[in-house]
Amino acid sequence: MPKAWKQSREGVPSVESPASLAESKIFGAELSGLAPTVDLHGLDSEAGIHELDLFLHSAFMRGEDVVKIIHGRGTGKMREAVHTFLPLQEIVETFRDGQSIGEISGVTYVVLKKST
Repeated sequence: MPKAWKQSREGVPSVESPASLAESKIFGAELSGLAPTVDLHGLDSEAGIHELDLFLHSAFMRGEDVVKIIHGRGTGKMREAVHTFLPLQEIVETFRDGQSIGEISGVTYVVLKKST
């Protein structure tokens, strides 16, 4: 009779890493569709980044965990501007592109740090 398979937990941390917690938050936001959203379609990069800055700080002050940025695919200039801007913001924990079929390259999810 074969032995029952048993997964070893040796060497596995008992708490989730910050990266996996952030990914869990983004995944939940993607599935639920309930993340606060800003749509930057039709704006040039400068106006879009200004709008994004106001949106991020407002969401941070409200205590939001995850926000959704719709920058569209287009030429990719708005996405590039957004992805250049986000790492410079102290309130941003992490971010990544949306991974659902309709969001690839057109949406970015951002995990915000907790206000203290």
